Amino acid sequence: MTSVEKSIVIDRPVEEVFNYASDWQRWHEWFVGVSPFMPVTEIQKGNGTRYSYKASLMGMKIPVETEIHDFIPNKGWNGRSTKGIPHRTHWKFEEADNGTRFTYGLEFKMPIPLLGMILERTVLKPQWEKIIANSLQNLQTKLNHR
Repeated sequence: MTSVEKSIVIDRPVEEVFNYASDWQRWHEWFVGVSPFMPVTEIQKGNGTRYSYKASLMGMKIPVETEIHDFIPNKGWNGRSTKGIPHRTHWKFEEADNGTRFTYGLEFKMPIPLLGMILERTVLKPQWEKIIANSLQNLQTKLNHR
C-alpha cells in the first residue's frame, strides 16, 4: 500500500475542530477531490457508519465506500474501504499549542498487478498529497475565520 499523511495546526479548540471536521454534511465545504458524500447505513456518525462517495483520480470519478472504526469523540477514527479502491484512512485530532493538530492519513492500493504500484507512486501519490494538503488548508481557513 502507498501512504500519504499530512498534518495542520488549526487555531481552534479540539472540540470545535472535531465537531466541524467529523460532520459529513460539511465535507464538501473543505475536502477537495471527493464528493458527494452520503451515509449508506442508519448510523450517520461513529463506529459502523459507511459513507459512499466518488474520488476524482486521473480525471475519472471512481465510486468508493468507507466504513468507520475506532471512533473516539475529539480524538479521531479509522476508516477502511468496503467498495472501490482498497484503502484505509485515519483522522487524528490532538491538542497543540493554542489549537488543534489535525492529521489525515491515507493508504491505498491500485488493484492492478505491477502497473498499479507504478501508478500509485508516480501519479496517484503526488495527486493525493496535493488533494490532502489543499483540503487541510481549506479546513484551516474555514475554521480560523469563524
